[in-house]
Amino acid sequence: MPIRLIHVSDTHLSATHGYFTDNWRAFKADMAAAPPDALIHGGDLSFNGPVAEPDLAFAAAEMASLGIPHRVISGNHDIGEAPAFSRLKQPINAKRIAAWTKNFGAQYWHWDLGDWRLIGIDTALLASGLPEETAQMDALREMLATRGKRPVMLFMHMPPFDKDPDDPARTTSVIPHPARAPLLDLCAANGVKIIACGHLHIYRRLRHRGMEIVWAPATAMVDVARGLRQRRRFPRPGYVEWLLDGPRATHRLVEPERMFVIDMTRWTHSHGFTVTGLPPREPA
Repeated sequence: MPIRLIHVSDTHLSATHGYFTDNWRAFKADMAAAPPDALIHGGDLSFNGPVAEPDLAFAAAEMASLGIPHRVISGNHDIGEAPAFSRLKQPINAKRIAAWTKNFGAQYWHWDLGDWRLIGIDTALLASGLPEETAQMDALREMLATRGKRPVMLFMHMPPFDKDPDDPARTTSVIPHPARAPLLDLCAANGVKIIACGHLHIYRRLRHRGMEIVWAPATAMVDVARGLRQRRRFPRPGYVEWLLDGPRATHRLVEPERMFVIDMTRWTHSHGFTVTGLPPREPA
């Protein structure tokens, strides 16, 4: 029997800033109606976890309430960003790592599911210069080396690149250039068949060196103008459903009809391109 795996990302949950609660409830309704075999959350579980640990605790409780076997990886709204690439001035540090591990456990992990090895890593560590960056890369090499014949699906929050993997431009949208080539070289040489990411709140598919790269959409807000301008696609909230059938993996985009298109760009353009300054709003 194929294994049904859900990849959801960028939920931005909070008990005090419940702007995206309705879409999360629609997702929970889908999961209750047809529970998958497993679920991966691809990061930005929380609204503003780097400075509000209660957001992390709330998101962890919501994940547990699904009652589905799951793993999670952190996003920049959970644990911060690589210090030299910190757009929100929330650099990853020991305190933020401790808050994450307290609420969710390890920053990186592997999970053998059917014929596949699933691996999750923390993209905030990449190009961070922290000792934890070296530890994560060593662990990734070990997880890849011990996979046997299993193909690998790698989950990470930030996409590896946009259009050009060799683009050296400074960015907070994709993995910083200094860390990009070593990661992609390691993946391409060691059985990674799929890279599943999120962060940019839009669904997209790429192929690179024999690897399929699939961007999960957000369940939270979208940027309609950017989606139409850059991708010629109207961005909608949703998630990705994978079917793992032996060594074969296929996926489909799911855009639930009960999820609302929430475009916060009027706010973000006026407030530093982030929603984290929004006033409190309790979930309805």
